[in-house]
Amino acid sequence: MMKIEKLKLKIENFCRRQAGFSVIEIILAAALFMIIATGSITVILQGTDSNRLGEEQTVANQYAAEGIEAVRSIKNQGFGNLINSNGTGVVRSENNVWAFDGANNQFGPSNKYTRILTVSDIQRDTNGNIVTSGGTTDLMTKKVSSTVSWNFTPGRTNSIELTSYLSDWRRYINISDGIIVYGDNTAVPKYRYYTNSTDSFSSELSSPTGASGLTYVIRTSPIKPEAIAAYTTSTGVLKVLCFDDNNWKEDWSVIVGGTSTTRRFDIAYETNSGKAIVLYSTNVGTANELAYRTKSGSSGCGSANWSTATNFNPLRTSGVVQWVKMAWDRRPNSNLITAIWADANSDLSAAVWSGSVWGNEPLAATETSLEVVASAQDVDDFDVEYESLSGNAMVVWANSSGNNKGNINGVRYRTCTAVGTSGCTWNAVTTPPTFKDDATNLDISANSSSNEIIFASIGDSASDLQIGYWDGSSWKNKANADASDGTPLAGTRLVSTGWLTSGGTTRSIIVYMDRDGTGISFFSGNAGNFKKEQDFATTPSIGNPKKWIDVQMDPKNPDQLITVVSDLNSDLFAKRVIMNSSAKFAWTDSDGGAALQLNLGQTTAQPFGFAYWRNP
Repeated sequence: MMKIEKLKLKIENFCRRQAGFSVIEIILAAALFMIIATGSITVILQGTDSNRLGEEQTVANQYAAEGIEAVRSIKNQGFGNLINSNGTGVVRSENNVWAFDGANNQFGPSNKYTRILTVSDIQRDTNGNIVTSGGTTDLMTKKVSSTVSWNFTPGRTNSIELTSYLSDWRRYINISDGIIVYGDNTAVPKYRYYTNSTDSFSSELSSPTGASGLTYVIRTSPIKPEAIAAYTTSTGVLKVLCFDDNNWKEDWSVIVGGTSTTRRFDIAYETNSGKAIVLYSTNVGTANELAYRTKSGSSGCGSANWSTATNFNPLRTSGVVQWVKMAWDRRPNSNLITAIWADANSDLSAAVWSGSVWGNEPLAATETSLEVVASAQDVDDFDVEYESLSGNAMVVWANSSGNNKGNINGVRYRTCTAVGTSGCTWNAVTTPPTFKDDATNLDISANSSSNEIIFASIGDSASDLQIGYWDGSSWKNKANADASDGTPLAGTRLVSTGWLTSGGTTRSIIVYMDRDGTGISFFSGNAGNFKKEQDFATTPSIGNPKKWIDVQMDPKNPDQLITVVSDLNSDLFAKRVIMNSSAKFAWTDSDGGAALQLNLGQTTAQPFGFAYWRNP
């Protein structure tokens, strides 16, 4: 019995020991389970967040990539559409055409994702590498960034950014050497390219928009292949077009008044910066008779790239401005431009553009009695140029007192000297020596490699040609160089000038309308000595009388120039001359022996515009 009791006691003690151990084990097991479970849950939750972040980054990346492709599409419509911006959105039309719009784009539930696009210039060093600063702006490349941001959690914002460089790889480079624009009584202007190597013009092309244009001006940029053309309609509307070497765009328009019988506007580019400026009549008198708009050299075509119109109130003229001319300082580091204008009172004044503002108008009107044909200011009888080396400005014009029969000199001039800024000094109005005629039509041109200027005029009282040579300090004049010329009429220009250089030989050129000539009549000048050269018999014959003659010098090939002519039949012709080092002249029919246009919108008041490309 004792043995049985002892055994029972041992069993009970063992059971007690076993029960206590199980509670500890359970506690430890539970703790271990909690540790393992918590870690597992954390891993699971982190994996879930990581998966969601990856999914949202994928969505954001797709939105960012779409933004880059949208901007690429906008660029493909025209490189000039890439306007610098610190933040913009895009929109797609019902025709699936992309355009910039707004400040951003928002996507997803509750507009979770926000996309901002930026467009900016880039700079390259002398080796062509992209640098952040200190380089030269690459006008044919833009940097585009597409940034998409979103709130991953209320306290956490995530973003991604994609960047691309878009270039104007389709730009029309060095294929043509010049461009001509004109009207043909249709709803849009026409244009052609000119190529030196073949001495020929392309087939006629149409601008994509416009109106029936009458008076034309075209200028080309000194820093890139861009042209600004402008023209007026019969109802006095000025339309300004921009050509980026791929496409024409009508950037803006404004009312300048008149019926295109006078030229109430002009265009110029600053030489250094490439900034374009259009100066035009506001068709009002007394105050703010002029206004202007500018476009920076780094900006492409497009209305958004032009400044808003700024009024310019001339102090020396008070009538409606009828005719405007500008000349630019050709020195490479200069942004100076000089403007002259004539008003309905036959007054003439001038001002200098500093690169940012017009100023330095003379203390009194430069002229108060300009020559006219029938009414105030119905003829082109004043001009402005810069000496190429000094940067001094030269203004010439015709005073109404000029009369051939009385041997009364009608030519006047004044200079603005001691430049360096826009504050040059206007010297006194002066009558050059030995001239004996009036000057109803006149023109001056500067030698691009010296301070020489050539002058020529024809008066309507006896139709005599006068020629003058400026050596940088004084005039040498030749009156009655030809006494049987065409008679200037309202809106005509029957004389134009230029320069040719071949090797060490330089000659001035004066193209004019001989009374009976159906070809090209011209003089050459060796400093102040002038020679009547043999006429060029054109094919076909140019109608007599001629109406508008324009000489344009090739800035890259100084041994050649183009003469463009309109005649009484509304025909348009272009002829080239090349001079060799022996001062021999070879004329050719650049128009191919046929009129470039048989139905000009008008024949007078500059019915066409031709310009060589000036960019390097």
